[in-house]
Amino acid sequence: MNKKFSLFAAACLMFAAQTFADVDPRIKQGAIFESQGKYEMALGEYRSMLAENSSNSVAYLAAANVRVKMKDYAGALANYRLAYKFDPKMSAAYEGAAKVYELLGDKKKAAEERAKDPKNSPAPEAAPAESAPAAEPVKTAETSKAEPAKVEPTKVEPPKPVEKAAEPVKTAEAPAKPAEAKPVESKPVEAKPAEPAKNVKPAESTETAKAAEPALPADPFERGKALFAAGKYSEAAPLWREVLKKTPGHAGAYFYAGLTRFELGEYDKAEFNLKKGLEYKEEGNDANYFLACVYQKNGKSDLETKFLNNYLKKAAPNGKYRRKAENRLAELNAVAKAAEAEKKSSEVIASSESRQAAKADSVKPVEPKTADAGSTASGAAVDEVSIAGGIAKFRSGDLDGALQIYKILLESEQAPDARSFVLLQMGNIYREMRDFNSAVNRYREVVELFPDSEWAEEAERANRDATWLQKHSSELPRKK
Repeated sequence: MNKKFSLFAAACLMFAAQTFADVDPRIKQGAIFESQGKYEMALGEYRSMLAENSSNSVAYLAAANVRVKMKDYAGALANYRLAYKFDPKMSAAYEGAAKVYELLGDKKKAAEERAKDPKNSPAPEAAPAESAPAAEPVKTAETSKAEPAKVEPTKVEPPKPVEKAAEPVKTAEAPAKPAEAKPVESKPVEAKPAEPAKNVKPAESTETAKAAEPALPADPFERGKALFAAGKYSEAAPLWREVLKKTPGHAGAYFYAGLTRFELGEYDKAEFNLKKGLEYKEEGNDANYFLACVYQKNGKSDLETKFLNNYLKKAAPNGKYRRKAENRLAELNAVAKAAEAEKKSSEVIASSESRQAAKADSVKPVEPKTADAGSTASGAAVDEVSIAGGIAKFRSGDLDGALQIYKILLESEQAPDARSFVLLQMGNIYREMRDFNSAVNRYREVVELFPDSEWAEEAERANRDATWLQKHSSELPRKK
């Protein structure tokens, strides 16, 4: 959507908000949702207004502006027409419909919409009402206040039935009952059957939407682009083949074929077409971004990272997908760092384990002080309360059991070398449990209390690692 239309839509919303803010706060709330990109929520506000009054031209205008942002051009045209149907003076609705046709490249229909606006096509007001043709009622609706009280002005009363009888076409409304202003009440009988359909889903309903669909361009490439913009991917897909048959190697056709296949969930075909679409001069760099999206769907993070970087190298500072690409790349980098930290942690533990296994036989097992030590939470038997028993439980994955053994050992008298080893092992267990704070405390004890121990150097290295993990714990993948 071009910038001109965005400015126009914003102006319409400002007008609606200023004129009707005191009457219905839902207009203002809808505008807030629209500015946040929450289009369905904005439409919900306008639908609730239309459920109460299906003739609310302001709600139709606001819904039409949202539909344009959603690239639902048929729905937008339907709503603009309903807006000026119920309020013939609403120039913003005529202009909105014209802008939609301009977006679709149909200048002729855009001019026709503008010509419908009474302010752009003033009719001969001097013509007497007696000889007025079928189109005259539009003027009576506009000039009802200005004309003197003749026989005709009694027909100006249709603004009252607008709430119920607004459904009939304006051109047929006034001439149908030239001398019977009161019998108009019989009209709602014909109009009511059509109203419930609007109340159900006014922003997308009625046959007006079908009638509003613009004619598609004759050129298959442009027609395909229009269908793609309207979200009609299955209809657009065959047109790219047609273009490529006529013009083999057409980079634009490959590019849009890739986007279409991506939207249809056919990622292998999307990948093939997007790679060929990289040569498309107008939007070829966007193919890099969508290739990254394909690889994200397929779980290929290395390729995803590569094509995101390719896109960012060429993308302008205000590129369409730049912010999304930067955010996704930052996310991938955080995951990679967390994985690297996890790998490093595993390597340190493995290294520590191998050294512990080598030293296990040289460290004399220590018996617990109390006779009931074997009844700990881990269920460790008395004869297992030893460094070798702790190592065995650690290797088997029984972290709680190993931790209980080492806690019991700390309560007994030990040689400095054995005590420093127990503290180091406890730090390793806490790190495995993701209790990084406790791990850091145990590693520091080894370094501060036993600086000359053969385990001090490893404890210092493990402490740096655990400190980093503690600071970045929120970035780490969850422990399975």
